[in-house]
Amino acid sequence: MTPPTDCCIREQLRISLKHVPVALGMIPHVSVMEQTIGNNRSGCDATILLNATFQKNVLGNCQSCTNVPKCGRKMLRIDLEMAPIKTGFSFHVGDSRKNNGYKGDASTQENDAELYFLGYQHLLYRSDKCLNTSLNRTGLLRDGVTSVTIFIGNEFIRVSNNLGYVYELCSKCLFALNGQSDSQGPVNEDIFIGLNRIIDSSSYRDGTGVCSAVIRWACPWDS
Repeated sequence: MTPPTDCCIREQLRISLKHVPVALGMIPHVSVMEQTIGNNRSGCDATILLNATFQKNVLGNCQSCTNVPKCGRKMLRIDLEMAPIKTGFSFHVGDSRKNNGYKGDASTQENDAELYFLGYQHLLYRSDKCLNTSLNRTGLLRDGVTSVTIFIGNEFIRVSNNLGYVYELCSKCLFALNGQSDSQGPVNEDIFIGLNRIIDSSSYRDGTGVCSAVIRWACPWDS
């Protein structure tokens, strides 16, 4: 079956982080906010910060978990090429511009769920609406992992690697991307992505291990 011409966004953003950050291509509503040259600790040590704005699902409601790709900007796919050695904060995705790891965001947003890679761990923190409790997962970044794929949708996340590890969660405590209320900050449909760094620019937490990334809006007709 051929998808409708206005369903799938085929553009991709390709990013290299091998000491000097290079971003090639453009995709709608995904932008580069900051980038820095690496500090020679590793071949994959450049950093970049991205912002992605999702499209509301007008046919659903605020509590509707988007766990499969839909037309438009409903689910973001992130493919990471990983170095054998990972240090510090190599990946971070969050609901708040001030997400700084360890569940903090200086009370900027009530919707402040975040996932990050710290060394060989990946940690998922629920938003303040769910008392910001954490889920410490193991296995995603073990020895031999060279690639990781992340899917993000409204109230949904899925992570997998090249060795067959898969973890996914659908929860109202995750990313609020469909106009949910927020008692601490403005309502938005944004997420922020830090590669070899955390999201909050003032916290100076970075890492190494992501060598390249491909960012795209997921299409329901793709495998």
